[in-house]
Amino acid sequence: MILIELMFGMMLAVFLLLVLPFLLLMAGIAGAMLLWYLAPAVLLAALIFWLIFPGSHGLAILLLVLILGLFLIERRSRRGYP
Repeated sequence: MILIELMFGMMLAVFLLLVLPFLLLMAGIAGAMLLWYLAPAVLLAALIFWLIFPGSHGLAILLLVLILGLFLIERRSRRGYP
């Protein structure tokens, strides 16, 4: 009985080690696509954050620059630039 449990544990570990990298890759791609489509909402949230907390200009400017960079990358990818 111990041998069967040991074999089951080894098969489970091998399955997880084989499947886990693919699951992490798919989660990363899904997160990037979600950020890509939510970029305008993030820009609006940064503007609201800047209006509510006017003392933290650096974070709001950083978010604004990141969002503008995403828009530029999207525009370049639509035109076919590398």
